[in-house]
Amino acid sequence: MEILMYTVGKHHKDMLAGVSSIFVSPWLTSYIQKKHWQFERAKHKDRFPTDFRLSSLVLLPGQKSITNVHTIYAPMIWADRHWVGLAINLPRRLVEVLDPLPELNNDRKVKRFLDPVLKMLPFVINKIAFPPLSQFTGDSPFTWSRKHALTKNSHTGDCGPVSIKFIEMHALGDPAPHMS
Repeated sequence: MEILMYTVGKHHKDMLAGVSSIFVSPWLTSYIQKKHWQFERAKHKDRFPTDFRLSSLVLLPGQKSITNVHTIYAPMIWADRHWVGLAINLPRRLVEVLDPLPELNNDRKVKRFLDPVLKMLPFVINKIAFPPLSQFTGDSPFTWSRKHALTKNSHTGDCGPVSIKFIEMHALGDPAPHMS
């Protein structure tokens, strides 16, 4: 997944920079998933320590601040067995889920899988933004929606590459033959 995201991101680097978007490795969502339990127990979430690699991961090439980023595209694995694509729209505080097999998890499960990202992301972004972004202060989590009417992938084991294809198509404005 790391190599696929890197390859697709590099291929569309100029287009992504032109629309203030970036493709990131699965490390971002994995890091958030692993740190979530510590974050939930922290008394001062705004002082929760983050890994220095986060800032270099989510910045546009040549930029020093996340204030120039509009959308972060990231793959995420659920329950160590199912990959989905995330289109994280920062100004709207919205995580759009690009799921190649939506019937696998109902909305309650999806919310549970996304909770770490939805809750931690405002704090992580505010931590790496300079100057701090007012829309990411406080503890209001991001919201989420699931992109419906996507082509369903019924082949077990293909969800990772299909998720990355959905990410690519979403970033390109869903050109023909479309995700649906």
